[in-house]
Amino acid sequence: MTKIQLPFTLSAPLDGKLMDRIAEAHSTYGILGIKADPGGQRLVVEYDATRFSPKDVEAVLVRAGLPLAQRSV
Repeated sequence: MTKIQLPFTLSAPLDGKLMDRIAEAHSTYGILGIKADPGGQRLVVEYDATRFSPKDVEAVLVRAGLPLAQRSV
């Protein structure tokens, strides 16, 4: 397993509904963790790079309904 961390910027601040969506995305096999910054505008996703590419991780977040502004690099 190769663990990679990938940051994302959100287009809307986190609220209770979005936290539920994060939990949904986190339950995807290969997503190891999702951390939100204190301001609620940025997420860092830790994932298994042997299972996902960065585009795959982004697709999981979009399917979960998270309002991504961009991938932060």
